[in-house]
Amino acid sequence: MTVFQALLIAIVYYLANSPWPFGGLGNYATLYRPMVSGLVVGIILGDPVTGTIIGATINLMYIGFISAGGSMPADMSLAGILGTALAITSGIDTNAALAIAVPLGLLGSLVWVGRMTLDSAFVRVADKYVEEGKPEKVWVANILLPQLLLFVMTAIPCFFAAYFGANYVSGLVAQLSGKFLGVLSTIGGMLPAIGIGMMLLAIFKGEARIFFFLGFFVSAYLGLGTLPLALIFLCVAVLYVGAKGGLEAVKKANKKEKSDIKHLLSKKDLRKSWWNWMYYFQSNYNYERMQGVGFLHSMSNVIKKLYHGDPEETKAAMRRHAEFFNTENATGSAVIGLVAAMEEQKKEGADLPDEAFTSIKTGLMGPLAGVGDTIWQAVVIPLLLVMFVGLAKEGNVAAPVIYVALFYLLYYGFGYWMLNLGYNKGSEAILDLMESGIINKVITAAGILGCAVMGGLVRNYVTLNCAITIQQSADTVFSLQKSLFDAILPGLLPLLLTLGCYKLLKKGMAAYWVVLIVVAVGAIGGILSIF
Repeated sequence: MTVFQALLIAIVYYLANSPWPFGGLGNYATLYRPMVSGLVVGIILGDPVTGTIIGATINLMYIGFISAGGSMPADMSLAGILGTALAITSGIDTNAALAIAVPLGLLGSLVWVGRMTLDSAFVRVADKYVEEGKPEKVWVANILLPQLLLFVMTAIPCFFAAYFGANYVSGLVAQLSGKFLGVLSTIGGMLPAIGIGMMLLAIFKGEARIFFFLGFFVSAYLGLGTLPLALIFLCVAVLYVGAKGGLEAVKKANKKEKSDIKHLLSKKDLRKSWWNWMYYFQSNYNYERMQGVGFLHSMSNVIKKLYHGDPEETKAAMRRHAEFFNTENATGSAVIGLVAAMEEQKKEGADLPDEAFTSIKTGLMGPLAGVGDTIWQAVVIPLLLVMFVGLAKEGNVAAPVIYVALFYLLYYGFGYWMLNLGYNKGSEAILDLMESGIINKVITAAGILGCAVMGGLVRNYVTLNCAITIQQSADTVFSLQKSLFDAILPGLLPLLLTLGCYKLLKKGMAAYWVVLIVVAVGAIGGILSIF
């Protein structure tokens, strides 16, 4: 393999994890898949047929691969790209390529954890632009700096691994898969508590508080995912508001004739926000706020157009969209449309407090993620792969190309439909609610749903386990985690960690200090084998 070929392969690995050329999840479903990347690597090395065959073979290991909530158990892109490259240059068969791909996937998970941990630093940059009221600068925190970091973390090690061969890769995996990776994973598992704590600052209020704990308990004891949890508490929220006389007002509001809504945003403005969302929603994906900076970036041109010339309103709008957010990309496009419509109504004088935006975003992100991840990651992508992986394994280089084209059309077509659904139907519903005078009822219901979902997120996405064990006898070992903490309450430590972060933030401690405290506690606990 030449230096130039190794450089091109390294760039392919970077692109597979970047927003380009097919967008955030577009790349994840296409270039990230070994069947597709195998063809590209094969073209670089002058043997596209073999590259397609090897890539498709490796892809069989990941046919049902699902990533949700920021977790990435293995990196199939590195497994496919380097596995294919090393197999072609070494002349080994597909079984040997599979053997190489396994440790490569583990190494890639280290890159993922490191990236999501380090990307948290750029959240501070975004916060700086928020306080300065400069929405036009958010792309620096969401795209420029995270992508420079990503290039360094992906392209450089991939170049050396591709150029110097499998022996060095295996040795590196062996060196970094012990204590260092364990400590980094511990820190990464704790950091989501900060983002959730920041979200609780906005919605952990009044009568909605108890639902945070109810959501946590239901998730802990029944093992429910985000979607069923959200559906249950959606019913609870509706019944709760209805019991307080809110449902009749809602019915009356819905019967009112809708007046013409003045749209301040053009279709071009809306499409620009949507494209920024579809391409860059995970460009700065981090454990602290997940897609929060990406959501802010997608709303930046809306904020700039609506509040241009009003620095205080610009800052306020940026603050309410810089919070924790995490959902599925295409289905979540409905939130982009809905929030854009809400911003229009607020600009027109509607009494929409910041809590309304936070509660609605928080309440919708879980159900939309559950539906979207199920549709795309569990159904559409695996079915499309099954349809074409057989042809690719036979050396048909057209199979990956057709797969990419079909997915792109289906995914972006669905996302654009969801955008317009959220914008058009959402704006009408919001106007009805304002005219009926029951917006506070809606905020209460959304706050209940949001708190419940946040409780479930703590249980599902914040990770902190005690590793201390006590040898009681020759045959008996007392595990502090299993025999004490889990016996009291499954997920007790993540709950206490999240509430601790919330308390520190509520007292006015800067978020970056909370981040440093969590990192320090995680590092010390991991090194001393406490966590």
